[in-house]
Amino acid sequence: MRIAWFRDTTPDTSDPLDAAALLTDQLRSSHDVDVITESGAHDFVWQHLQRPWDLCVYELDDSPAHEFIPAYLVNYPGVVMLRSTDVAHLRVLLLASRSVVTSNAANAELLHAAYPQVHVRVAPIAIGSPREAAHEHEGPARVAVFDSRPWDGAVVGRAMRRARDAGAAFELLEPDARTIAACDIVIAPGWPPFHHTPTALLAGMAAGKAVVTTEMEATAEWAALDPQTWRPRGVAVGDAPIAVTIDPRDEEHSLMLALRRLSSDAALREELGRSAQRWWKTHATPEHAAAAWKQILEEAATLSPPPRPDDWPKQFAEDGTGFARAILKEFGFPPTDTLARS
Repeated sequence: MRIAWFRDTTPDTSDPLDAAALLTDQLRSSHDVDVITESGAHDFVWQHLQRPWDLCVYELDDSPAHEFIPAYLVNYPGVVMLRSTDVAHLRVLLLASRSVVTSNAANAELLHAAYPQVHVRVAPIAIGSPREAAHEHEGPARVAVFDSRPWDGAVVGRAMRRARDAGAAFELLEPDARTIAACDIVIAPGWPPFHHTPTALLAGMAAGKAVVTTEMEATAEWAALDPQTWRPRGVAVGDAPIAVTIDPRDEEHSLMLALRRLSSDAALREELGRSAQRWWKTHATPEHAAAAWKQILEEAATLSPPPRPDDWPKQFAEDGTGFARAILKEFGFPPTDTLARS
């Protein structure tokens, strides 16, 4: 199939946080994938009229860089890769889609309950192994925190100050793509639950790092350690722990405990990192993601978007050709095929 893939930036397969870059690279073995960014999106309409794409895929997030995408989704329904549920007009965009893809089953259940008429599918995130080798260093453990909330005076910031007051020694790194290979501990709270794709968390696992996140339904199936007891969570525990998970009711205190222990216990960090990397190889490589997406794309090509409800916003029913149609009508010409909605 010819696929038009709408996203915020040109794919960068060297960036461990650009999960879709590795996915589109994998899918090119069986599909013709054209990436559409904002700089070239204005050419999509006439190019689609001349030679239609078979299917469109839209990455949706709550950042300004994604704001150009909804206008195309509403007029050219396709598959939504839902990277965040904090997107404006989410209901309208999901109802305009052929299929919606999320990265965990818990989020899929919530979406299906809220929008039963929408086809919701689950596919893993395509996280690759880091291109850079882990940096050997002496001195304090290096910590990278990926959290959308402000740190100053907030939960994570207070927890770090309390850990240092309790004697923990660690160095805080800037949270970016290069940090994953350089750090020892990745903290990605993922709060509120389900709202964002846990890319940084899985990238940390792929790199063999000790990871810390929130205990929630999306992580309930993981073998994890409770920092309040340093015992595995759950009743029937068999697999080696792959993460440290924080009880959201005790987030600040539990995060302080996790920082204090992990910053001083290199053996535990390495054990968690090895187990996490084994889990990633079994569940979340680009090959796993591509296999799931190939089935999703084949299914979506046969689907139509759900019926639009009675309260469908009027502005979303316009296809942008109204002014041209009015001019043609004024001169007595019927609308041409070029103006027909594709």
